[in-house]
Amino acid sequence: MVPLFEAFYGQWFGEPVTSQAVQRRIDQARGIETFVVAERAGKILGFASLRLVPSLDSTPYAELSDLFVARPYRRQGVGRRLLEFVETRARERGADRLVLTTGLKNVDAGRFYRALGFEDHALAMKKSLGDGKSSRLREIRTPRRAVLWRRDEPTGTESFLLSGDEGGWHLEGDIVALLDHEPAHVRYRIVCDPAWRTLAAEVSLERVGVRRELHMTVRDGGRWWVEGEEDARLRSCTDVDLEISPSTNTIPIRRLNLTVGQESAVTAAWVRFPALTVEPLAQRYTRTGANRYRYSSGDFATRIDVDDLGLVTRYEGGWSQEAAAQPAAP
Repeated sequence: MVPLFEAFYGQWFGEPVTSQAVQRRIDQARGIETFVVAERAGKILGFASLRLVPSLDSTPYAELSDLFVARPYRRQGVGRRLLEFVETRARERGADRLVLTTGLKNVDAGRFYRALGFEDHALAMKKSLGDGKSSRLREIRTPRRAVLWRRDEPTGTESFLLSGDEGGWHLEGDIVALLDHEPAHVRYRIVCDPAWRTLAAEVSLERVGVRRELHMTVRDGGRWWVEGEEDARLRSCTDVDLEISPSTNTIPIRRLNLTVGQESAVTAAWVRFPALTVEPLAQRYTRTGANRYRYSSGDFATRIDVDDLGLVTRYEGGWSQEAAAQPAAP
C-alpha cells in the first residue's frame, strides 16, 4: 500500500509514507471505515474506503471517503469495480444513499462519478479548526534553510526549503524554467532518512497545458518503485537526482560526508525532464575544499560550491544561489 498512499495523499499524508505509518493509519480507522483493495495477480491496483454515518435521519447514509487507482491500471474498470463493491456493502448495512466529495478542479474525477450515477447535490464547505494540536501530532518539521536559486541559460528560478524531523530530511522545491524552449512549472518533494538515504520522491510538471506526475519509493534496502512498479534497473542506485535542480546534489554530499581529498563513486536514479523518465546514472564526487566539490558523470565535469548545510551556492555553468534565509520555526 505504500506507493499507493504516496501517490494519493502526497505531501498531505503529513509524515514519511512508510509501511509502519500506513499500518497505523489503517488501524486507527478500524471500526469506523471499511477499507477495500482491488487486487489482480498479487498486485494491489487501487483502494477505497467506506464510512457508514449514523444520523438523526431515519436511516444512516454511507460516505465514500477515498477512492484511488494506481496510474498503470486506470481506464481498465478498476475504479468502477471498487465503487460497485462499496455500494453493495453500503446497501447491506442499511444505507439509503452514498455521498462523496471531490475537488472542484478535479474534472476527471467529477466526470467519472457522474458517469456512474452521482449527481451534484450540495456545496461542500470546510473551516480550519487551526489550533495546531492535531497537526503537531502528525508531524513537526523544523525548517532549516530557504534558498532561491537562479539559472541564466536556459533561464530558470527555484525556491527551495530544507526541513527536518525525527524521521529524516525533507527537500521541497518550486521551479519555473524553460524546458525544450517551453515554459514549465515543476514542484517536488524528496524524503530522506536521518543518514540522507533516499526514501521517496514525488514530482509534478506542468508544461504546455499538460500536468504530469512521478512518484518513487525506495524500500527493502534499495529496491526502487516507480508508479507502483519495481524498476530493477535502479537497484544499484543510492540517491535520487533531479536533472533540473541543484538541490539533489546535497543528498550524496551529506550522505557521503567526504573529507577534503576524498572521492566516491555513486549511482543515482536520474529523473529526466520534461519526459519525467528515470534511469541509473553513474556519478563521482570529489571533495576539493571545505566547501567545494568536483562533480563528474561520463564526459561531463563541473565545480560545485556549497554552504554549511551542503546546499549549492554555485554550480559552475548552471545554478547560483541568489538568496538564503533561516525560516521561522512553526
